[in-house]
Amino acid sequence: MTNNLAQSKRVSSRAHKMLEDLTQIISQQKDEVGIGQYTKRYSKTNLHSMPSLSKAIVEKTVSDMEKEGYVFERKGDSNFYSITSDDVIKIYEKRGEKKYRDKYQDPYVIMISNLKGGVSKTVSTVTLAHALRTHDHLLKEDLRILVIDLDPQSSATMFLRSDNAIGSVDNTATQAMLQNIDEEELINDYIISSNIKNVDLLPSSIDDAFIASDWGMICEEHLPNTHPSKVLSENLISKLKGHYDFIFVDSGPHLDALLENSIVAADLLMTPIPPATVDLHSTLKYLNRLPDLAQSLAERGSSVKFSRNVGFMTKIQSKTDHEQSKSIAKEIFGSELLDADLPRIDAFERCGESFDTVISATGMVYQGSEKTLQKAKESAYRFALSVFNKIQNIRDGVY
Repeated sequence: MTNNLAQSKRVSSRAHKMLEDLTQIISQQKDEVGIGQYTKRYSKTNLHSMPSLSKAIVEKTVSDMEKEGYVFERKGDSNFYSITSDDVIKIYEKRGEKKYRDKYQDPYVIMISNLKGGVSKTVSTVTLAHALRTHDHLLKEDLRILVIDLDPQSSATMFLRSDNAIGSVDNTATQAMLQNIDEEELINDYIISSNIKNVDLLPSSIDDAFIASDWGMICEEHLPNTHPSKVLSENLISKLKGHYDFIFVDSGPHLDALLENSIVAADLLMTPIPPATVDLHSTLKYLNRLPDLAQSLAERGSSVKFSRNVGFMTKIQSKTDHEQSKSIAKEIFGSELLDADLPRIDAFERCGESFDTVISATGMVYQGSEKTLQKAKESAYRFALSVFNKIQNIRDGVY
């Protein structure tokens, strides 16, 4: 048996080395051009059109803050301001504007789900997490966002923290669930930051796949008092109240214990709908069987709590057959189909080459067209605002 695996072991070793090399190359490129934590900058004029602000309000608030000792950066030796996202949030704080956490105490759990692979599920998740945090019109909310990666492929981990996407990672979301660690250890030792402030990550590892395959047995042995489909809710998310406003759960495109835990924990399901015929048909099959899955979970003692499944188009282009697919989606979802799409733009996929989302990517590292990247950013921000507004309507009881 050992001899039979010799070639596979050589390939495994080379693959691991290549992963390390590729990650190091990207990291070195970013270090060389000074790209670390993502920071968006504004002039004072940029702030005039933000919610609850105006020219007079910005001038007065900035002046008052400077009198109190707050220092805003300037561009070189000029008098022109270089205002960061953090500065904008401080301006709103000075104005006494309420943040999202002042309106809602519990984190809102969102799962973007589809049992068809390759439909931009993970790309949608990480793009949405970054875009919600950095959208100009949402800075006043000072959103705190966590992405829980439960997919052993670790794609979300790669986009948000590539250095944690190689080989075995001990402190994964799955391990945190099973070990039932306390709140302090969860925050300090398991949750890590992404390259955008206040967008955090609970990573995954390929080893999680082996855990998922033995989930029932492991839970019976180590968590006898916890339902196997409620481990995510009870052992992890329940400890994050007061720490996050939105929690995104990204699980793999297969029906296993991790996906069941994700569905049980979710306040909202979102379904990415690709227009290609084969992908669309597979998505329709998933939607058709989703109530059966929810019923099965309930019969096994784990009722779901989500009240909505919101659809949105991905990989869509201005083509006749794609418009027909969108019409089908509209007929199925009705008002629960988002008015904003994530279109088929090369940048959404190519950003993975530099371990970025279209939001965190910059032209200094991104290998494609900057014009295309900017177009993708604009689409991502439209999508994020549409999702935010939909969630607000749901939470406020507006249908």
